[in-house]
Amino acid sequence: MRFQNSIYLVLIFLLSIGCNSGNIKIGKAYKLGNVPDSISEVNKPDPFLIKLKVSLPELPGHDDLIFDNQNQIAYASGMDGWIWKLDFKANSATAWVKPPVNPAGLQFANKTNESILVCASRLGGVTYEETQRVGLYEVNIKTKAVVPLLVTLPKIGNSDFETVYSGSKRPTFALKDLNESNSRAFSLCNDLAVSNDGNRIYISEPFERSDAAMGSGAVPEAIGLYPHGKLWMYDRKQNTVSLVMSGFTFVDGIIIADHSNSEEESVIITETTKFRIIKANINGKKEGSFEVLFENLPGLADGLERDSKGRIWVGIIKHRSGLVNLIHNNPWLKPFLLSLPQRILPIAKKTGILVLDPSGKKALYYSMHDGSKIKDISVAVPNLDTVYFPSFDTSSRGLYSIPTATLELGD
Repeated sequence: MRFQNSIYLVLIFLLSIGCNSGNIKIGKAYKLGNVPDSISEVNKPDPFLIKLKVSLPELPGHDDLIFDNQNQIAYASGMDGWIWKLDFKANSATAWVKPPVNPAGLQFANKTNESILVCASRLGGVTYEETQRVGLYEVNIKTKAVVPLLVTLPKIGNSDFETVYSGSKRPTFALKDLNESNSRAFSLCNDLAVSNDGNRIYISEPFERSDAAMGSGAVPEAIGLYPHGKLWMYDRKQNTVSLVMSGFTFVDGIIIADHSNSEEESVIITETTKFRIIKANINGKKEGSFEVLFENLPGLADGLERDSKGRIWVGIIKHRSGLVNLIHNNPWLKPFLLSLPQRILPIAKKTGILVLDPSGKKALYYSMHDGSKIKDISVAVPNLDTVYFPSFDTSSRGLYSIPTATLELGD
């Protein structure tokens, strides 16, 4: 009994000195449940052990991929700070354009594939100058010119409430009216989705913090679980920025779910550190509401992509551990954890993928990999007859892929 009391006193002491030097905001207790049966039922053997193909070994770890199949070209957002150009005719990969800060989500600006939109943010552990701004950039493919589109956001107070704004109530600001008193720097520009006409760009900002960064810089937010994630919409035609969603936790991957004739009716996002996938109704009859498509996911859902059949591919960058369940249910532990060096925190090695039907409501395929062949799958990108797996890992080398036909998708 004395020994147990001593351990208890030591724990209390450690918690009392846990300083949370980064002043990370801590959210309320959040209880995670069991992985949904519908996902467990489609759990498949690890395909990466025997089916994984690796090409273009010069390509570093990267966060996203986009393909121009007509020209047999792809572009990857490298963790070395460069956008890489992959030439499948020449079987080569070259560092192509370097934005002011590290590239993350990529999309073509429109159907002509003349320019690329890139979310660019600081990467944890890398030093940047003040002039190197986080935000949305456009890269002209022919000239390689890099133009900032959105590096400043309006100051809006954070809300603890999960809010999806209807079109008429959406806070909207003209970029020309933003100034030092009513605006702030973009904290972290993570992923994006583009409307069919190319006029509206939806951008995820996982959290708002002056020293925000990807990778190791996001780990404290994964612990804190504070709901200051936002989804923004930049209107190129009107030159405005609007707040679409606020009060969510680590808004990350995004795809457009439904279109009407002139606007997007809903989007699907990953609420990464809350282990959820959400459909938000931003226009139309259900505007201003959202539904949880999946919760209690088996891991941290990151990027989202659709294939030619409309199926949704989800990158599971890290497996959910028992420790995560414990700390989110007991937020009083978090100040101590946030005071510890990241290098001693237990980090899961498993990574994997989840495939959903076009509605996002039915799981078709799920598999986790032990991390021996590929680490930290940020997104699964289907293209033609192959699925590609960007690896958000600085030690990664090569383009990873598996033929789609070899996966048991069950559809």
